[in-house]
Amino acid sequence: MRMTRRQAAAAMLGGGATLARPRPAWAAWPMDGPMTIVVVWPPGSSFDIVGRLVADGLRRKYGAAVVVDNRTGASGNIGQAHVARARPDGYTFGVTTPGPAANNMLTFRSLPYNPLTDFTGITRLTRESQVLVVGRSLRVQSFKEFLAHARANPGRVQMGFPGNGSYSHMTQLALQELAGVAFNLIPYRGPPQVLQDMLAGNVDAGMALAGNFMPQIRSGDLTPLAVVSATRDPFLPDVPTLVEEGFDFVSQPWSGMQGPKGMPREIVAEMNRAVREILTDSTSIARLQGFGITPSPSTPEEMDRMILDEVNKWRPIIEKYRITLD
Repeated sequence: MRMTRRQAAAAMLGGGATLARPRPAWAAWPMDGPMTIVVVWPPGSSFDIVGRLVADGLRRKYGAAVVVDNRTGASGNIGQAHVARARPDGYTFGVTTPGPAANNMLTFRSLPYNPLTDFTGITRLTRESQVLVVGRSLRVQSFKEFLAHARANPGRVQMGFPGNGSYSHMTQLALQELAGVAFNLIPYRGPPQVLQDMLAGNVDAGMALAGNFMPQIRSGDLTPLAVVSATRDPFLPDVPTLVEEGFDFVSQPWSGMQGPKGMPREIVAEMNRAVREILTDSTSIARLQGFGITPSPSTPEEMDRMILDEVNKWRPIIEKYRITLD
């Protein structure tokens, strides 16, 4: 427990000969020390934007010092491990994503943490939609036309994705399995490179978070065929989901907040309430929607279940295609 001089003096005075009743370990939280929010991805990323928005909200709410620490590298493992090693006192939290929070245990031979046992779930923060788009070189206007073309030309439809082992990569592999088609899957360093080659006509289709393609969709340079989320994306209301197209499959990236294992339940509950309040504020909603991000807070228990659900969903794909990141 961290204790300020004022708190220590109050505890010693106690009222006559009677000793002051010990305060719970969480009683002074979060006012007796700086809080750190570790973001496992670089500054400027959509997940960094969310982390900084939450940090700003916590500063306003509690009047406490809140520092954002971008600890990047090793596909998020460096920042994730830092959170796992932190004291469970409510002063270190992590903003994480499905890779470091769950699936890296399947794609790395070893990790310096256990995603299933070394963390305390606080809340899901956001959800984002992946969208399948085609460039002008592929003259199709619907998902059904796209599949028909792919089946008539096995292995010839070129689909770009940002990063081996990424959500988009695994989603494209799963789509092959579900639809019984074979694509020519081409890895890129990131969404900008996928976009550039689609616009140049060097690759037929691509998949990434919808925000990466929105300007080109609006200009008509790219045609969106389907989103891989549970419901239609609010920014693409006319684009059907894969479920609507007959495939019972959802692959929707998210961001979430965790702390190290063993955190006091009172701190978990209060932090969940605080972050939920921040994310559902109208100003926060408008700010995030400007980046194509949808706030989606959850209970701590739902956050914990999401980790296991991720592992169970992607294990068959990762093992079948031997996806490794080290």
